[in-house]
Amino acid sequence: MALTKEIEEQIKSFVYLKPRTVNEISQIINKNWRTALRYVEQIMLKTGTIKTRTFREGTRGALRLVYWNSAEKIYATDVQETLFKKMELGVQKSDFSPFEIFQYIDPEQRHAYYENIENEDKYDYDIKNLLPFFESTKEELVIFAGNLAFIHLKHQKKTVLSYFAACIKRGITIKIISNINFTDLQNVQQILQLNAGLATPLLQLRHAVTPLRAYIFDTSVARFGEIANSQGKPGQRAGKTAIYYELKEKSWLEWIQKLFWKKFQEAIPAKKRVDNLMVITKKRN
Repeated sequence: MALTKEIEEQIKSFVYLKPRTVNEISQIINKNWRTALRYVEQIMLKTGTIKTRTFREGTRGALRLVYWNSAEKIYATDVQETLFKKMELGVQKSDFSPFEIFQYIDPEQRHAYYENIENEDKYDYDIKNLLPFFESTKEELVIFAGNLAFIHLKHQKKTVLSYFAACIKRGITIKIISNINFTDLQNVQQILQLNAGLATPLLQLRHAVTPLRAYIFDTSVARFGEIANSQGKPGQRAGKTAIYYELKEKSWLEWIQKLFWKKFQEAIPAKKRVDNLMVITKKRN
């Protein structure tokens, strides 16, 4: 049986009160365990308002808990609240530096490096060090993007888009927020085409403007990038520099993922955004 709006709201309301097991959900909606789990997974993919966590995984006593993925308060400290407000006000990638987060991370749980950009038109944004994370991802990948041109970056003839396809083939969910505009329509189509033939789409793309450029893999590692531009003043590093940050501290990763979910839940689905963009017609002479 298909997931109805009534059952969806029933599950969400039930989980909102406190974390529930899949078995408890199956009883409240009067469905078997497998159907309840399928509904939970569909709601996760569709809205992101609930999530699951498995305890004692791999044992006979494994317990799968469903909990509310709250975006009402996404900061646990004053520092996180300040950073959140800065990001909310940001539009361009220059409006917020990932270093503002990096400086608070345990030195044992972080890594950063830079590259000088000799020719920006041919620069590959160090894609070779990013793509291996796609191969090791097991469940979920979420992305903060400025636009969708990054899907064409490649290493050894394999593009980011092809890595997306491989992830989806392995059953991994991918969620992206990006500024979907008139110039990116072809890229939108290429990305959404990856869902072709799937009963439940594993890739979701939504429109939102954010200053962050980041990938979060399985809530186990986050990768950020930024470009530092010299103003050519005395004492400054000349030219352009790409800086990359890698974070693994669990509490901060969970916070960053909550940032994503807040933006994602408020963002406009790609299809709706594209439908509105398509009403723009070429001027007749």
